[in-house]
Amino acid sequence: MKVKFWGVRGSLPAPIPPIEIENKIVQALDGASGVDLDDIEAIENYVRALPYYQRTTTGGNTSCVEVCGDNTKIILDAGSGIRQLGIELMQGPCGQGKGMVHLLISHTHWDHIMGFPFFTPAYAAGNQVLIYGRHPRIKERFQDQHHPDHFPVSLETMSADVQFVQLQEDTEMTIGEFMVNSMPLRHPGGSFSYRITKNGRAFVYATDAEYKDLSPRVMDEYISFYANSEALVFDAQFSLEDAMEKEGWGHSSSMVGVDIALKANIKRLILFHHEPSYNDEKLQEIYDKTIRYYEMMKGNHNLEIIMAREGLEMEI
Repeated sequence: MKVKFWGVRGSLPAPIPPIEIENKIVQALDGASGVDLDDIEAIENYVRALPYYQRTTTGGNTSCVEVCGDNTKIILDAGSGIRQLGIELMQGPCGQGKGMVHLLISHTHWDHIMGFPFFTPAYAAGNQVLIYGRHPRIKERFQDQHHPDHFPVSLETMSADVQFVQLQEDTEMTIGEFMVNSMPLRHPGGSFSYRITKNGRAFVYATDAEYKDLSPRVMDEYISFYANSEALVFDAQFSLEDAMEKEGWGHSSSMVGVDIALKANIKRLILFHHEPSYNDEKLQEIYDKTIRYYEMMKGNHNLEIIMAREGLEMEI
């Protein structure tokens, strides 16, 4: 399966301020003193060698991740990142009214559904959009977002065939060539993790979760669900210090992610759902601290830690 990240922020969209773009340019030019930049290839090589927080940005859209198989496409959450994904999908079968979209919703807090009213394939007649969720009244929650008090276009006005699938506890579901399981997470209002498996290889999406009780009695259930996956997308919204200060807000830190990933024998830990007030330099600082913590704790484990950013792609 192929995975692509279209939105990686938490809570609300966080577009990069113009002054930060200017600062990146100033830093890049300041570092270019004495460097031979006489041709475009030299310039491109110089830019590629810059630290990521100087040459690019993590992105400001909220949660949306695309999982593609040979014939099936699953979307995880409909944060603001789904708008750009929808534009991309319209270049294929969705643009011909022949698309089939499977949308799994972790929960219906606004940052995870706010992009759906701008999801272009849902407005194209002939397309099918199946929305899955574990929460009760999942359809009514989407209808409420499209109520005239909140948005000018009703859910029923969408021309695609939009259907809702109520997922049940402890039920494995087949979506195309994928097997999908879900598990509740500790978060205000409730959130759910999804484990997507194909040919024995699993990808786990576990955003919006707080691991307040780290006792084995509680943690064993999470570790069992995440175990041996190729990649774990983990709610690392806060720095460790902020996570302690904001206890009860329903989010976690990268350090807790490392502990869980090591116990669950994860291959790749994807730090996700970034705090909107953290700029790229702050996220790099958190990533560097996470790597140092991992080096102290890893033992014989071999874990790859990746900072989620818009446009990130990986093969599972």
